[in-house]
Amino acid sequence: MVARRAGIVALVLAVLATAGPPAHAAGPTLTAPPSVAGTAAVGNRVSAGIGTWTSGTTIAYRYQWYRCDGSGAHCSSIHGATAAGYELGAKDVGKSIGLTVTATDSTGASTAYASLVGPIAAAEPLLDSTAQPQVTGVPIAGKPLQVTTGAWSPMPTSVTYAWQRCNANGRICAAIAGATSSSYLVAPDDMGHALVALVQATFGTTTQAALSTATAAAIGNDITGPTHNANPSVSGIAESGSQLTGSAGIWTGIGSVRYAYQWYRCDDSGAHCSSIHGATKSTYHSVAKDVGDTLAFAVRATDSTGTAAAYASLIGPIAAAKAPLTSSVQPALEGSAHPGSSLTANAGTWFPAPGTLTYQWKRCNANGRICVPISGATLGTYKVTTDDVGHSLVAVVSSTSGTTSQAAYSTASPPVA
Repeated sequence: MVARRAGIVALVLAVLATAGPPAHAAGPTLTAPPSVAGTAAVGNRVSAGIGTWTSGTTIAYRYQWYRCDGSGAHCSSIHGATAAGYELGAKDVGKSIGLTVTATDSTGASTAYASLVGPIAAAEPLLDSTAQPQVTGVPIAGKPLQVTTGAWSPMPTSVTYAWQRCNANGRICAAIAGATSSSYLVAPDDMGHALVALVQATFGTTTQAALSTATAAAIGNDITGPTHNANPSVSGIAESGSQLTGSAGIWTGIGSVRYAYQWYRCDDSGAHCSSIHGATKSTYHSVAKDVGDTLAFAVRATDSTGTAAAYASLIGPIAAAKAPLTSSVQPALEGSAHPGSSLTANAGTWFPAPGTLTYQWKRCNANGRICVPISGATLGTYKVTTDDVGHSLVAVVSSTSGTTSQAAYSTASPPVA
């Protein structure tokens, strides 16, 4: 089931971002796909919407427009069409137009596809599509999809529909036999495919067709909840009286994703956690009761398929208010969580600067909780072993300034695989 879910999520991401596997290795992360707006007729200019991307650094965007046949196959890049807009020409008549957006940040590049637009009408047509038909609903087996008529000039006297099954990028589409209604029930054969509807409008003796927006790749009805591609996190000073801020992380879901939050108080090993009454916002103001304990932050994300949970790394132990030594930025791990590889803990940021630092590596459960010391693992670097498989790893960094000492949990590694 885990392997199957990972494969299906990869297919969903392919149509949303086509940027690689869910564990997002390089480049910005796509959260809403690119789009194309404009009238699908020669002489008009269509405009690119870049979509929505997330990144920790500045993002630069590149565009490429493509000319494809009416089914979205045999696509070729249009020479010089690399701006955010494209003027439709005579060569585009009867063709569909594709767009890719490449987003680049300091970590690399990611590419995403907009839904096809077309077929393109001739100049000054008697009937043209002024706004692309939209598919609504979620592409889950057994669930219905609905397509709008879009907008036309003039208003058509009749409209017909033909649903098509495409590859995961919304290209190379083929008609689905018998699927000629404005609604369509997603079938098992659709899994891994994007779905579009070809809407054909008639005015007098003139007909013109328009492809709808494409869905994400269809999935089975056994998926429950969205998938997180970046874990939740917590920032702030680990001191009583300070405000901590939690981030939901990055999630991929079917339809819109809603978030619920809960803060927990745990002992200094991350065990015996209990929910903090009323602490259900993304921020939490630590109190005297937290001193000496660790704090945990959990996110429950809900989409149209169900609810899934993810956990931020423990933060703490929490220092007393106005403590002479506090952790202001949590230590972080660098390296690979695989047997034979090494992880290194940085010091984080302390106030004031510490005189000495010591380390104790701990082995935790897969959620980074219930951590126990690893015998002899007291250096800044730790070599991962087969005993760690299935466990997250943390380093507890202890800082000393004068006669004062304070410990701080590092961020947790992913479960060792």
